[in-house]
Amino acid sequence: MFARLDIDTDAILANLATIEQLVAPARVAAVVKANAYGHGRQEVGLAIEHRVSRLCVYALEEAVALRDAGVAGRIQVLGPVAPGDLPVAYAINAEITLWDDDSYARAVAQATTQARTPFPVHVKIDTGVTRLGFPAERARAAIERVLAMPALRVAGLMSHLAAAEELDSTFTTEQLARFHGAVDGLDPAIERHIAASAAAMLWPQTRLDLVRAGIAIYGLWPSEPTRRIMEERGVQLVPALSWRTELCALHDVPAETSVGYGCTYRTMRRSRIGVLPIGYNEGLPRARSNRGDVLVGGKRVPLVGRVCMNMAFVDVTDVPDAHVGSTVTLIGSDGPERISAEAFADWCDTINYELVARLPAAIPRRFAVLPARGAI
Repeated sequence: MFARLDIDTDAILANLATIEQLVAPARVAAVVKANAYGHGRQEVGLAIEHRVSRLCVYALEEAVALRDAGVAGRIQVLGPVAPGDLPVAYAINAEITLWDDDSYARAVAQATTQARTPFPVHVKIDTGVTRLGFPAERARAAIERVLAMPALRVAGLMSHLAAAEELDSTFTTEQLARFHGAVDGLDPAIERHIAASAAAMLWPQTRLDLVRAGIAIYGLWPSEPTRRIMEERGVQLVPALSWRTELCALHDVPAETSVGYGCTYRTMRRSRIGVLPIGYNEGLPRARSNRGDVLVGGKRVPLVGRVCMNMAFVDVTDVPDAHVGSTVTLIGSDGPERISAEAFADWCDTINYELVARLPAAIPRRFAVLPARGAI
């Protein structure tokens, strides 16, 4: 085993409880797209489905995988569903998202042929991301056309925010106003939702009936300003993921020895160089070349040289008891030291979302014992 991910489902449940308390009386939907942000879609879905209003995925294939794993609760597909796949979505009782023209809505309705139960849909309004959604100025008419179709059941009216990580952003209030302009006056029993993790924390007025919590349920912050503001208010999140590998080789080398491709690193003293059995194919970004630390024996040691396709290098000169088989922590704690996903992402000039979402599904994930169904 070259590497493993340890996933603490108790931490995920604790983060859910924190979010639930923060946003009440709004309900919480859990976003488990991108393999539950790298944490393991099926296992996370089964662990939390009893605690949330529904699970949200991007692709229909993800919804099918959750059903196959035994998830029985509500699932919403946020992304596109091809017309030919609509019967599958209907058969597994997935809720889909509408933002396209009337011809697509009619195709959705046709997927219910010979059935009496309407197809549950969420109508999406583009309030400023310019991504998916009926333009706000035309959304009311589109919603009313969908409401008039007996084969469809409008389960929700939704949008997405572009700059909610910024507390002083006037754009968030502009987007919320556009949303209200499109949906106010429609049946209040239809669920309204626009807030993801950052908005749910920083913008109480965006919580509406439900918030779609993604990054935060995994104990990761949507942004550094969000973390700073929320921790000042006493809100804490518990990271659920740790990523570890081990040393597979060690080399005692003199000063001025080159390490790795391109000779981008040379030792400045007599050194001990450890080799990791993972590289960018296993999820360690090449952008980490010669940047940042990992943990060995409870100490920070630098990652040196270029990250290869399947291997990387660390300088363990200051860890005299390091040996082949020593645990190397890339994200997580070792003794008093900890490396966060946010710090790791900073070394790659990216964000924690991208880092964890791109962790290969092939990396073995070890989960804490899942709580009994219905337990907190």
